[in-house]
Amino acid sequence: MKHRILVAISIVFFSILSLTYLPHLIAQVGQRSADQEPERQLKSILKGWKLIEAVIPSDEDQAIALMSKFNQIEHLRSEFRARDRSNFDLIQQLATEEGKVDEKKNVLNKYLGSREKYVQKRDLLYRELLDLLNLDQQIRFMVFDRTFRKELRNTVNTLSKLKEMESSKKER
Repeated sequence: MKHRILVAISIVFFSILSLTYLPHLIAQVGQRSADQEPERQLKSILKGWKLIEAVIPSDEDQAIALMSKFNQIEHLRSEFRARDRSNFDLIQQLATEEGKVDEKKNVLNKYLGSREKYVQKRDLLYRELLDLLNLDQQIRFMVFDRTFRKELRNTVNTLSKLKEMESSKKER
């Protein structure tokens, strides 16, 4: 019973948040700016909501532990992407320069080492997260983790197309 109440409250809460922020997200489709923090926050909220909905935690304690571990994974992923972009920018810069063999080796080793460390930390966090869940929940989590970004992208694209159609109707 507690579980159903928790899920219902989560759905209502995240529905209100998504309805509040979704128009802002749609307005930003196709725009790449350095200041995309509101969109990232919205995606994070939506992802948390969909995670709870997909995994269906058995109780409030499990839901809290799941979200905590999941947020650690998301934070690690975010930090890695920032470092990875920075390291790759250095590699691109060095690709056009002659010589500098030692610098190129160091940058390449840093790039590859960063990727290896990320994979190790990520895999450890995933194992810890999966240990919190029963087998069915583990399976649902893996499906969610693999499909969420694609589903969100498809939803945003669909909503963007609907918005464009609505705009073109108003222009007529």
